[in-house]
Amino acid sequence: MELWSFLIIISSLTAVTRAEIDVESISIYQYYGYTPDSENSLSSFAINAFPFMFMHHGLKNFIINGNVTNGKNVLGEDEATFFREITRRFQLRLQRLTKELVKQTGTRIVHKKPVVHIYAEENYTPGQPNTLYCYAEKFHPYEIEVTFLVNGRPFTGPSESSETMVAADWTFHVLKYIRIDPQEGDTYSCQVDHVSLDKPMFVSMGTFDVKLL
Repeated sequence: MELWSFLIIISSLTAVTRAEIDVESISIYQYYGYTPDSENSLSSFAINAFPFMFMHHGLKNFIINGNVTNGKNVLGEDEATFFREITRRFQLRLQRLTKELVKQTGTRIVHKKPVVHIYAEENYTPGQPNTLYCYAEKFHPYEIEVTFLVNGRPFTGPSESSETMVAADWTFHVLKYIRIDPQEGDTYSCQVDHVSLDKPMFVSMGTFDVKLL
């Protein structure tokens, strides 16, 4: 799942109406990810520690209550322009400082390969709907692509994902899952693409012919 689609899901899950908000705190979080091959800039706005709005700087759009918007109709033109400008300046500063730090120190960007687990929620019963999980952890940098394969072919149905979270050691982890209707002999795999890998990683669960613990 691409980052933009993932943020829509997170924003939808945390969406609340203005009438329901008893504001205790408002926070702005800035994320700037850099590798020699890519950059990614994101701003998150949270009320009472729950994100309610994101701005993706590459796509130059907001996600508000699960909807992609230019912000003008929801926030008002002046407010949308204000948010864009303050986050744009901060992101440019992060960008300059990061590149200068790498240049001055000769720092190499650390790549850590993901550790990947695949498992099902329920014990196997032929024809019984189930949930299949793929959990990737301990990877760096942030960007990662996780794809399910069913009998060797990409799964084309809907998939869901948790938020990509950062651990205490500054590595990341994410959980992705799909609903399946397994049959005898079916095979299930996770394909993981990450900058730390020379080629995609495949982690298989094998055939559904035994009970899963």
